[in-house]
Amino acid sequence: MNFRWRGGDVSRIEAFADGIFAITITLLIVASASTYGFYDMWLMVRDLPAFLLSFAFIMYAWLEHYLFFRRYGMADGLTLLFNALFLFLVMFLAYPLKLLSTFLWYLIIGEPVAPLFAIPDHIDWTMSNLDQRMYMMYFYGAAIIGVFGTLLCMHLNAHRQRAPLELDAIELTSTKQSITHHLVSTLIAVASVTTLALTQNPGISGVIYFLMPTLHPLVSYFFIKRINHLKDAQR
Repeated sequence: MNFRWRGGDVSRIEAFADGIFAITITLLIVASASTYGFYDMWLMVRDLPAFLLSFAFIMYAWLEHYLFFRRYGMADGLTLLFNALFLFLVMFLAYPLKLLSTFLWYLIIGEPVAPLFAIPDHIDWTMSNLDQRMYMMYFYGAAIIGVFGTLLCMHLNAHRQRAPLELDAIELTSTKQSITHHLVSTLIAVASVTTLALTQNPGISGVIYFLMPTLHPLVSYFFIKRINHLKDAQR
């Protein structure tokens, strides 16, 4: 293990955060569940991968939050501010994430996506199907920038307080690894939103997110080599 955990007993911050994550997952479940008969149950089971994608992302955000407070045990003013913003954005992300994951799943299985953007007859709204898809990507991009940008700020704050926290060389390198990961995620989302604004093409902006599974392993490989080198030097 590369980190000494400075977090003691579960703090009120972490307990509150766990409650927010539980509410967010509940919102995902409520958005997915409308079972009144076997056909509705069948649709829910068929679309389970879309829910699992949303669930996996929320759990990843929870894991990053959990590791931060276990590693650093911080409760200063900036940490409280960034934590509140992070939790708000996680809840905000729930519905755009569910809509986007369902949209992608429908594309994979060949299900029509038009009903996802259908406007009720009694609503006087002239937004086109393309505009709705664009705003879906804008909402998603803004949420990703907010979530990972906030995690980035939290880790930068920990790095700033490296002396009081007594981070050793390996812990400092691991902190820089987390900073780099969150910076990469934030910049990819910024690139996607910028591309969407310039091209007005939600498909192209969505493809940019495939940079994440390409760049993050490279970042991990680079820092793992540095950490292993530090471990070898300490022996």
